[in-house]
Amino acid sequence: MSLLKQAAARFRALLSADTDQALVRARTDGEKLVGILRLAFIVIFIVVALGDIWNRQSWRYELILIALSMGYGLSLLFLAIRVSGAWVPWLTTTVDVSLVTAALAAFVLAGNPLGAINNRSYFDTYFFIVMTSTLRYDWRLSAFAAVLAIAQFVGLSNYVSSRWDLGSLHSATQGEFSPVAHALRIFILGAVGASSVAVARWARHLRLMVGTDHLTGLSQRRPFFERLEEELQRANSSRGALSIALFDVDEFKKYNDTFGHLAGDRALQLLAGRLRKSVRASDLVARFGGEEFVVAFPRMDVDRALRRADELRLELAGVPLPAGGGPRHLTLSVGVASWPADGETFEEVLGKADERLYEAKTLGRNRACGPPRALRPTAEG
Repeated sequence: MSLLKQAAARFRALLSADTDQALVRARTDGEKLVGILRLAFIVIFIVVALGDIWNRQSWRYELILIALSMGYGLSLLFLAIRVSGAWVPWLTTTVDVSLVTAALAAFVLAGNPLGAINNRSYFDTYFFIVMTSTLRYDWRLSAFAAVLAIAQFVGLSNYVSSRWDLGSLHSATQGEFSPVAHALRIFILGAVGASSVAVARWARHLRLMVGTDHLTGLSQRRPFFERLEEELQRANSSRGALSIALFDVDEFKKYNDTFGHLAGDRALQLLAGRLRKSVRASDLVARFGGEEFVVAFPRMDVDRALRRADELRLELAGVPLPAGGGPRHLTLSVGVASWPADGETFEEVLGKADERLYEAKTLGRNRACGPPRALRPTAEG
C-alpha cells in the first residue's frame, strides 16, 4: 500500500504546477495557443479531405467525422480557456496522440494493414503534436508526447506484423512495406522528440531569465505586476482583501560606500533569499528596484499584513551579512497598504504603501507603518 501511495505522490508531483508564476502563466497561454493551432489544423485537414470526397455519392460518414473533429477541436480550446490546471496539457496531449493512433488502427479494423503502417498523413500528425508541446514550456510534456507516440505506433506495428505478412502486401495508395523506411520514420519521430525537449528546456530558461532579477533571483517588476493584477481580479470576485508591503533597506548607500558594491550585492542576495523563504507559498515577492522589495499578501487584511510585515522586518534585520571582517546587520523600513481600503487600483494602493514607507523613514527608520486605523507594532532595534 505504501508503494502505491509513493507512486501516486510521484505522479501528482509530475503533474504539479510550477511554483514560478511566470511559468504558470506561460503554460496556460501556451495551452490556449496549442488549442488554436489544433483547431486550425483540423479545419485545414477537413478542407483537404473535402477535395477527396467531393465526387462521392454519400457524405453521411464524412459529415459525422467532420462534426466530431470540429467538436473535438472546439472542446479542447474551450477547456484551455476555461481551465488552467496543470493536468490539462497532459490530458490533451494524451488524447491527441491516442486519437492519431486510433485513426491508424481504424485501417487495421477495415482490413488494410498497410494503411496503418505506411500512412504518412496520419503519422505526420504525431510530429505536429510533439512539436507544439514545446509551447507549454515543459520539457517533461515534450518527452511524454514523443515517448507515447512512439510506444503506441510501435505497439500497433507489432500487432499488425504478428497477423499479416507485410512483405507480401502491396497497395496502390500505400505502396509496399519497407522495414528500413519504417524504422527510419520511428527514429525521426524520436529525434523530433529529443529536439522538442531541448527547445522546451531552452524556452523555459529564457522565460525565467525574462521574469527574474539576475542578482536576487526574485521576480522582476513586470511579471509581478501581471501576477498582482490576477490576484486583484480574484480578490474583487470573491470580495476578499489583498495587502502590499514595501521594504526598503535602511542606509544602504552608506553600507555600499563602506564595504563596497560587491558586499552590497551579497547583502541584497542574502536578504532576498531569507525573504523568499519566510513568506507563504501564496505570497508574491519581487525586487522593486535598488534596495527595495515588495511583498503582496493575497487574502490578508491590512492589520494582519502589518503584523506580518513587521515580523519579516525583524527577521531580515537578524540576517548576518559578512562584510568588514565580521557579521553585519541591516535594518529595514516598511510601508503597508491594502486593497480596496487604500485604492481601487494597484497604482493607488502602491502609492499609499510608498507614502507609509516614507513615514517609517521619517519616524527614524527600522519600523513598519500602516494606515492609522491598523495596529502599529513598536519598532524594535
